[in-house]
Amino acid sequence: MPLCQKKSPFLVARVFKRFLLGCVICAVPGWSSSQSVVKGSIEDESGLPSLIHVKHVDYPALQLGTWQSEILVDELGQFEWTLPEGLTGGLYELVAPPWSWMVWVRAEETATLHLEPGTSTARRLVGSPGQSRWEGPHPTQWMDSLVGFQIQANRLRAEALVLRSSGVSLNERDSLKELSRALEEEFESRWSRAVANCEGAWACDLAWQIKLNESVNSGRPMQELDSLWKKSSMGQPDRTWESRLASPGAYSGWRAVFGGWWQGRQVDWAKLNEAVFTANLDSLAAGMGGRWVEASREEMAAAWLDKAVEEPDALVRSVWETFPFPSAFSTAYEELREQRKVGRDGWEVGDLAWTLPNGELGSIREQCQQPWTVILALKNGSGLAAREREMFTQVAENMERRDVCWVVLSLDENEGDWRQTLSGRRTLDETVGWVGNSPRAMESLGLAVVPQVVVLDEDGRLVGRNVPLPSQGLQKRLSNLLPKD
Repeated sequence: MPLCQKKSPFLVARVFKRFLLGCVICAVPGWSSSQSVVKGSIEDESGLPSLIHVKHVDYPALQLGTWQSEILVDELGQFEWTLPEGLTGGLYELVAPPWSWMVWVRAEETATLHLEPGTSTARRLVGSPGQSRWEGPHPTQWMDSLVGFQIQANRLRAEALVLRSSGVSLNERDSLKELSRALEEEFESRWSRAVANCEGAWACDLAWQIKLNESVNSGRPMQELDSLWKKSSMGQPDRTWESRLASPGAYSGWRAVFGGWWQGRQVDWAKLNEAVFTANLDSLAAGMGGRWVEASREEMAAAWLDKAVEEPDALVRSVWETFPFPSAFSTAYEELREQRKVGRDGWEVGDLAWTLPNGELGSIREQCQQPWTVILALKNGSGLAAREREMFTQVAENMERRDVCWVVLSLDENEGDWRQTLSGRRTLDETVGWVGNSPRAMESLGLAVVPQVVVLDEDGRLVGRNVPLPSQGLQKRLSNLLPKD
């Protein structure tokens, strides 16, 4: 059984389906100098956002990207989104906290985009997957249909496995085999029609990724999976790894077949550590074992990038620091490492911009001259946040630290809620700022829920992982964390 079979087939299907929600299957993105305008609407019964935040996904294989200009939404929920010049097509993440949509936009997009909240309750401030659809002719339909059938087939296979384990008669076993054969034939028929008509490299890659996932889930042997990868649009010998890393399907398809190699019995951990110590690439391949002994340097880099994504550890860091892997992989690895630093201990938040109580724009550096900053992030309407705010003030009074700036940070979506939060000030000396429903601020400060406390040191870096709320021991934690008087 190949290593990737250890991954749940249903998990693979769910993850891929989640990725496809909102993805527009399209031609290779256009990189013309003209700008594209996408028309759309957003619906949310809890209240329409005034802004939709936009991140261009620079590395679709790793879902890493850079923030772009926001989309303005009118009072009816309508918007016109002008894509950044030079980025007229590609994969984007649209964010209106707590909801997030992954959208694949074609150059010169003519379809209209509709965004809605997800079907389940959001449990985080940001990043809960929403639902999206395109109005008008779009290749999305065949992709959704194919993935939907794949999920249904997986469900039927699971039921068949349950029956087998329960001890069924021979005739029932034969009928289960027929069911499995029929599902495979139906999938193959649907997939063949889809891949024959796919528009451009990205769409073909995603179609082949579905094929590879189906083969993995069906328990195909590694030899067959390896052959299928080589036949695919992603495995052609003239295909560069730069293009694979830039595709939403190519590197993911490779990982579906060859990923998780470190879970195999052939791995010699002592030899891997020795290879790093001696900086010997051949020894590294021998320590990985199996097919990696004959693998190219590019594929070995792909393998270690896979481990960096799934199970980063000290060995992964040592490997990347020791071996000169191709620049496409090194750049992707560094981007991955930098992205993982955001919002964690040691991350430099920078000069966080906010709105002051008088309506003027300011920043945390302007308002906080003290070397240390303790922030309570909250939103209006939360009874827990209101209680923690009272206790937060008590902690500040009890500690009497002149080297600390105590900040109440409002994440309210609109000015009305912000004014309600502002009305809770006990004194005008309380430092209060409003950053709105900004995923950039939440990401930078590592905010996942409200209320939440974060601490910045004298260099403006996050310190003290998982700082407790005022009611849960904030004062004691700060006594150990802050410099001694």
